[in-house]
This record gives sequence, C-alpha cells and structure tokens, in this order.
Amino acid sequence: MLQIDSMLIEAFFNENKSFLENSRVQKIQQPTRKDIILNLRKDGESKKLYININPDYPHLCFLNKEFEDRRNIEIPKQPPMFCMLLRKHMEGAKIIKVSKPNYERIVELTFEKYNEIGDRIEECLSIELMGKHSNIILYNTDNNIILGCAHNVGAEKSKERELSGGLPYIYPPHQNKKDILKTRFNSFESALKKSDETLKKTISSKYYFLSQYTAEEICISKNINPLKISNTLSTEETQTLYITLHEFLENKNHKFSVSKNYETYSCINKKEKIYQNINTLIDDYYSYHIEKNLTSNLKFNLTNKINKELKKLKNTLTAQQKQIDKKEKYNAYMTKGNLLIANAHNIKQGQKNILLKDYETNKDIEIELDETKTVIENAQKYFALYNKGEKSSQIAEELSEKTISEINYFNQILYDIEICDKFSELKEISTEFEADNDNYSKKLNNKKKEKEINITKMDVDGLTVYIGKNNKQNDYLYSKISSPDDLWFHVLNTPGSHIIVKSQKNPQKINDNTILKIAKIAKQYSTAKNALKTSVVYTLRKYIKRPNHTKSGFVVYKNETEIVIN
Repeated sequence: MLQIDSMLIEAFFNENKSFLENSRVQKIQQPTRKDIILNLRKDGESKKLYININPDYPHLCFLNKEFEDRRNIEIPKQPPMFCMLLRKHMEGAKIIKVSKPNYERIVELTFEKYNEIGDRIEECLSIELMGKHSNIILYNTDNNIILGCAHNVGAEKSKERELSGGLPYIYPPHQNKKDILKTRFNSFESALKKSDETLKKTISSKYYFLSQYTAEEICISKNINPLKISNTLSTEETQTLYITLHEFLENKNHKFSVSKNYETYSCINKKEKIYQNINTLIDDYYSYHIEKNLTSNLKFNLTNKINKELKKLKNTLTAQQKQIDKKEKYNAYMTKGNLLIANAHNIKQGQKNILLKDYETNKDIEIELDETKTVIENAQKYFALYNKGEKSSQIAEELSEKTISEINYFNQILYDIEICDKFSELKEISTEFEADNDNYSKKLNNKKKEKEINITKMDVDGLTVYIGKNNKQNDYLYSKISSPDDLWFHVLNTPGSHIIVKSQKNPQKINDNTILKIAKIAKQYSTAKNALKTSVVYTLRKYIKRPNHTKSGFVVYKNETEIVIN
C-alpha cells in the first residue's frame, strides 16, 4: 500500500505551497477523531484540505469532488472538543507561512489572528503523518506551548515525547539516518557492507526520504533483487544503485502512477493510471482504500447480522414444520372419534381400551378409553384433540409461509451484499435492514426526503437496461424509473437483481436475440450465475405489483414468459 514517506510529503508540499500561503481558514470540521477538514479560500477559489491521521492510511490532500463520496464523510451535529478548539483559534485566520522540517513527515501551517483588543497572535498547526504516531497539534509559536492535540500522548505511551495541552511542543526524536544526496559513494558502500538486512530495508532505515516500497521499486528498475542481503551486493551493483538513487531524488518531476486495482503505486515504472500531480494521486488512492475498508467491514458486519437472523428463522421454520408434520397424528384423533361414534352400541362403559376395525384402511385400531366417561364423551375428547391439533397445524402453516418469505428476503439481501462494491450502495442495504420496512416504504415515496439513487445501467441493442443491485434500488426502479410498457426481468425463484428495460418502441417488437441477451444479464446478476441452466421470467412492468405491507423489493407478477438460459 502507498506509504506517505518524506518524499511524497515534500512533493505535495512543493505542489500546493503557493495556494496554502496567504489563504484564509473559513470553516473547520471534524468528522471523526482521526480526520479534520479545513475549508480554505484564496483569490476567489475555495478548497477543502483533508487531514487523516488514521494509522492505517495517514495522509493529507485537497478533496476532489470525484473522490469525496468514497470517504463517507459525515459531519457530527455536536463537534468534538478538539474541533471547537481549532475553530476558536483558527476560523477566520490567515495562513502566513507553510513549512516542512527537513526530512520529517510533518507539514506546518502558521497563521495569524487578532484578538478582541487588537493584539496580533501567531500560532501553528503541525500535521504529523508518522504511521501510528500520526497527530495534529496546535501550539503557540511565541512560547511553543501546546494548546491542544487530536489525541494526547502520555508518559505511558512515549517516554521520549509527551504531547498534551500545556506542554512544550518539540519535534520527534532525530532519526539516525543520512541524506544520500550528501553521502559519498565510499560511505554508501560501507553502510551496505556492514548490514545483514535486506537491501530495501537497509536503504530505508539508513537514508531519508525512502520507504521500503520506494527502495524496492528503485532496485527492481535496475534488475537488482531488493530482498538480497545488503553485504552481498557486488561493487558494480552498488555503483548502479548509488547513481540511480541520486538521479531519482534529484528528479523533482516524478510521474506518479497506480495500478488498475490501486494495489500498487509507482514513482518509476508506468502503471495503468498516471497522475500529473501528487494531490490527485493521494486523494484517489487513499479514498479508494478507505472505501474498500469501509465496504469490507460493513459487509462483514451485515453478513454476520443477517446470518444470525437466518439461523433463528431456520430454527423457527424447523419447529413450525414439526407442528405441521403432526397433522397425521391429529387426523388419527378424528378417525378414533368417528369409530367410537359408529360402534357406540357395542362398547360398554368402564372399558380401558378397545380394538376397532377401520374399514377405510381395513386395519384394526386400538383406542384408549377413559373408563369414567361414556363412549360419546370419549369420542368428544378425541374430536377436541383433533380440533386443537388442526388449528395448531393451520396456524403453523400460515406462520411457516411468512417464515419462508423472511428467509427468502434475507437470502436476497445476502446476494445484494455479495455483489455490492460501493460503500454508498452497501449503506442503502444497511439502512433497509435496520429500519422498519413500513417506515422505509413511506420514505421511498416521499419526494422531499428521498434522494436520487444511482442505478447501474447499460445499453443492449439500443435499449437502456437498468439493474437494481439491492431492494432499495429495486423499489426505486419500480416506483420512479419504470413505465407500464417497460419490460421486467428476473431469475425464477432465485435471489437476483430486478432488470428493467426501457421500451422506446412497442415491447412486443423486441427481437428474441435481444430478449436472450437481457435474460443473460438477469442470470449474471443472480445467485444462479454459475448454474448450467437457469429459468428467467419476463413480463411487462404493468403486470407486476408490490403488495401492501410486504418486504422491500418483493413483487408479484402475471402474464410472464419463461425462458431457459444455458
């Protein structure tokens, strides 16, 4: 993963220094304990400086609207204490100086402000992007006293550097590294020969600017194994590496790039996506990984919750099925009652049991009797047991239908989660799962509250095909996008996406080849996508209906046509 090393921070600093200097802080927001947004304005242009000190991906950049939604930024109604402190000291202030201490992963914003009596006050916001030690610190430049930190560091966490309000601000301990641009070849060669670590680790630990990943890429560019032990490097390889490192660090115009799946980035080799500025690289790369992490965590949590619900429902269904299976036993009570009535004249009171022949099955049935009751009373007892059991079975059958419907609903949600790759879509599923379905339905029909939903769509033979990837999108397709003469597709009896085909012409004239293509899309967006054969049904939108008081995404249909897809 991309590491914010000193080189990248310096590249960002040099690229954006001109805008930061003399810009004014308009607004400060703190979405979480680990990120801050400074709304800056200069020369009629406004930008959002985003600072993230999460140990997994510490970085700073100006937010691009294209990538901002990935981060799922939500501003709390009640700002945290640190945010209130920053607002008190920084809102309306002018940034008069931007600096980066040599070799450090720190960017400092020095700003000036005037108090109520007109005195000029100069303070500094220090942004430290140092992995698990990342922090945001506000201190007074006159006496270097800390006014506040994003998170305090006590003696129990660090013996070398405590950080909290009232303490003096000092830079992190000096690293035992050298600047390779100021290092002679003999010294470089000697350092490698004394190390028994891998080459990439040695370079990163002994010289500024270079993370292990960057050192690895530089080695690979010259066909030198970065995992090779440093003291085994030949003189020729050492010279090549020394020259390459110098050329790389002296080049101030790197073409940063990332791989197509954002897993790797490059400062040397060309990848699929090349950036002309470091800010766009940082924003795109980290927003992608933040969304990926958010999506993965939410998928895991939702899947666990739904599987727990499914386990409960399946246990409930098993119990209901057991009650339904007792129906034969209850029918036997009716048979015994009828036999007692039919043979009442041959049965004497006081008998404990009797063997009677059932002429329907031609079998003898032993019937237990209450010797204190008459034959008719014994028959009525069996009729009462039958009625009670029959009612229980009927209730169990009705409940089992609802339980099966619930199981199908949750299986559909599990499928929606599986195909979801965007956090915004996954959040729609989460909202649906946790909200009351009746309230959810009302929200769906409320134009003032309902935001526009982004639906996946594609072109098939000149027709627009919409794909609902979750129940909220399916309902939106049904109620907002589709028209009566549009076509609706769905895989038969299997969780899958609702497919709507916008018919610009008579739907009856859509040729069979196009129908087959769309049916294959329906199969692809279902749990049957890997099946050898799958049935897909389609009908006009006017023939589908969502019954009242049903789960989101549930519809009934008629006049359908069924086709089998291989």
